[in-house]
Amino acid sequence: MAGNPIHLVRVTTDDRIHQVWAAATSREEAVERVLDAIPEGWTARLLGESPKARENGLAYGLFLGEVRELKGYRLP
Repeated sequence: MAGNPIHLVRVTTDDRIHQVWAAATSREEAVERVLDAIPEGWTARLLGESPKARENGLAYGLFLGEVRELKGYRLP
């Protein structure tokens, strides 16, 4: 997805477990799109710029508009 934006979003579950999601959307839409994909009551907030997601291939195969949990991704 070269040239398209990928933003990282931190999700907190009802059990206070943190997940990291990638959103191939505009920065303004990232949190809203992730909130649409997760259960009601969970929270989401945008993380800072995320060149590591692209560098490490974590969001490989993400299509424009898609959101996906990055299982096993640890925040720096």
